[in-house]
Amino acid sequence: MGLLDFLSNKPTPSKIARATKRMLNEHHQQQVRQEALEELAAYGTPEAVASLVRRLCVNFKDTIKNEQEKRWVADTLVDRFGPASIEPLAAAIKGEQVPSSAIVVLSRLVSDERLVGVLAEALSQYAPDDHRTIEARLQLVDALGDHLEDDRVLPTIAPYAMDHDDQVRVKVIGLVQTAVKPGHDFHGNAVAQLIDVLEDPEASGRITRTAADALIALKADLTEARERLADNLPDGYRLGEDGKLTAG
Repeated sequence: MGLLDFLSNKPTPSKIARATKRMLNEHHQQQVRQEALEELAAYGTPEAVASLVRRLCVNFKDTIKNEQEKRWVADTLVDRFGPASIEPLAAAIKGEQVPSSAIVVLSRLVSDERLVGVLAEALSQYAPDDHRTIEARLQLVDALGDHLEDDRVLPTIAPYAMDHDDQVRVKVIGLVQTAVKPGHDFHGNAVAQLIDVLEDPEASGRITRTAADALIALKADLTEARERLADNLPDGYRLGEDGKLTAG
């Protein structure tokens, strides 16, 4: 191979960009996209690896081909590049709006402790009222819900009980209800957060009922919040003399 031929095969930013564009074009034939994937893998540079990670964060309408390509990328990142994939995956989880596939791949490469750190940092950067990042918040909360035994998870997800999106709110409240029992270190914080939900004028009936059911499950003593809750209980719920909430 001559020098010019050698140089022509050298990965450059423009070559990586062109391959990435082909890889992410849903309208190309799958063979064209697969060739682009293999080209990026052959380059093997940090930039090429980061481009492969991007494929995990894009969904195509053809779900079968979409999953086939993502599976190929996932196995390539883990088996071929290993530790070199960790930082690009973490960056994608913190920056992309569809991070779930990247989360799964990262979980194959790092400890649960490190994974939770990445997930918590990613979720915490999003405000609960941000209309643009709902899907990312939902996927991050869902992933953190697999690690409720980690002391960082509940403090990270609890503020999203006040999220702009009802799906996020329901998921967070459900996870809090699952993880927190009477005597749990986070019990007081959880009760306070759920009271805030009941007082939220923007909360739908579905959300206030979900919060009320969680307070019942937590066996919360709401005596000190009686005045605050007097006009904020959903229909069908009442606060007893013992400070406990009941339904029906």
